[in-house]
Amino acid sequence: MILFALLIWFHYTVFSLWQLEGEERGFESFNVILFFVIGVMHQWRLAALFVISGMGTAFAFRRRSWQTYLRERGARLGIPLLFGTYVLWFGIFDPIDKTRLLFTIFPGSEDMPYGHLWFIYNLLIYSILLTPLFAHIRENPDSRIVKAVRGVLEMPVGIGIMLIPALVLSANAILFKPWGFGEVGMWWEFPHYLLYFLFGYLMITAKEEYFSVLDRIRVPVTILTPILTVVWFLCGQAGDVPDIMEGGWVDKGHPAFSSWTVVATLVQSFHSWFWCLFVFTWASRLLNRPSRWLTYLNEAVYPTYIVHMHLTFLPIMILYFIGTGYYLGMALGTVLVMAGVMVCFEVVRRARFARPLFGIKGGRNEVVRLWPYNQTNDENLRKVISLAFHGLAFLVVLIMYVFLISAEWIGG
Repeated sequence: MILFALLIWFHYTVFSLWQLEGEERGFESFNVILFFVIGVMHQWRLAALFVISGMGTAFAFRRRSWQTYLRERGARLGIPLLFGTYVLWFGIFDPIDKTRLLFTIFPGSEDMPYGHLWFIYNLLIYSILLTPLFAHIRENPDSRIVKAVRGVLEMPVGIGIMLIPALVLSANAILFKPWGFGEVGMWWEFPHYLLYFLFGYLMITAKEEYFSVLDRIRVPVTILTPILTVVWFLCGQAGDVPDIMEGGWVDKGHPAFSSWTVVATLVQSFHSWFWCLFVFTWASRLLNRPSRWLTYLNEAVYPTYIVHMHLTFLPIMILYFIGTGYYLGMALGTVLVMAGVMVCFEVVRRARFARPLFGIKGGRNEVVRLWPYNQTNDENLRKVISLAFHGLAFLVVLIMYVFLISAEWIGG
């Protein structure tokens, strides 16, 4: 949930950057720091989320057949994806074209029918593609794959987990990055994030070795990550190859492979992987304990992710016209969006039939444990409460429409 909270801040910050043009005089040093932070975060924030998703998949797959797993993935990811495509992003008004784009691999960022839900779209595809491998690993816990993972994790001083995944990511990027600009999980980013998802799964197959090695690498990773960040930043500013971190330079007349593109890609891959390790090793130290709040926030991840983009643009426009300035607006706007997504979550989690639309597991048994259902045993009163919260869930969708349309109207 912490990473998704950072995602909300990131999106608010990025989509309001246009306010800096010609404004915020005297804040030039803050602007440099801001762009540096945004650039660094963009290299690892989604990668870490895919690793975490792979870890969650490993835990889920242990207790399920592959058929049950696919059904649950279809419900948990597929239903919100369809709801987002046809309802939240207005696909119902052009169903034929939106359906065509839904089944188009790499439609481009401007034509994605599911908008920001591409993360769920990719995650669903990854889950389906890798299910045979997951099933094989579960049925063969001493297979060569599992032994290889354990061997990597048990290498001296944690060199295996620091080196091997980064080299695999580098090989993928060196081979595929020259040919297409990476954007929102498409082109070379598609196998890139698939590898992160797979790494998360494989590390949990060797759970004891994984958590043990996290303790061993905490200090070196904490030292090396900021060094790699500086080197990555300098690489992005040097050389004559455009978009060296995003890819697609062949279309601009540059050779696919050169010593500089290989070096820059190696630095980029190690930088993003080490940031993931930095996050996980400190999370293991500070957060790896039972917590009611962490359980609550983890349940809020999918629904807050689904609704946050619709709630982002209107506060940007309103605070801009009020004249708060970029940085104060960013702080206030982020708090407002965070509060808004949590209100939406609290509403939809109490509406039994709205829960699957927003990626929340469970049905009636989970709902009746929540306030105000748990304050009464009267089934008729509970039905009235349920009807009220389903009405509020419908109102949430209408408000999301109003926010999105109003922001476009004000900005237009």
